[in-house]
Amino acid sequence: MQPGDATIALRELSLRGGETTILTVDVEVAPLLLGGHRYDVAVEEGQAEVQVRRVAGGYMVKLRLRATVYGPCYRCLREVVLPVEAEQEEFVPQEPQSWDDEVSPFVQDLVVDAAGLAREAVVLGLPDKILCSEDCPGICPRCGTDLSVAGCSCPPEELDPRWAKLQELVERPPGED
Repeated sequence: MQPGDATIALRELSLRGGETTILTVDVEVAPLLLGGHRYDVAVEEGQAEVQVRRVAGGYMVKLRLRATVYGPCYRCLREVVLPVEAEQEEFVPQEPQSWDDEVSPFVQDLVVDAAGLAREAVVLGLPDKILCSEDCPGICPRCGTDLSVAGCSCPPEELDPRWAKLQELVERPPGED
């Protein structure tokens, strides 16, 4: 493995059954595009820890890293700085052609793409919604005012008359039929 190279050639490790090695790999994670928004990823110290263990039939590759993700809040679009601890594990078969299951897209000819694996680990380590705070009210859909900074002066939204009967059921006191 060359310095700055984000690949790991498993054959070159010369591991025997049950042996494990831990490597530090320089990785750079490309920006993520989620929900139409760009999120930049900075890997802590630019490195990921990769543990490779020789097992029956192949290798177990486990990647761990810490990163910070920068991008907009899903609700109000303010900048969010989100720390992420990511981990990803892949089984790499010794003979992929005889393997019935799908082989990882991050492995080609027993060479692991650590940068691709790191990117997937970061994506899987993210919450469902990236928010500046759990109770972020977002922005007004009509005037665009950031509701966490100020209230908007938009009039209340008029209820579609087709839903009026359902609204009456919601407003009816309990026990009244």
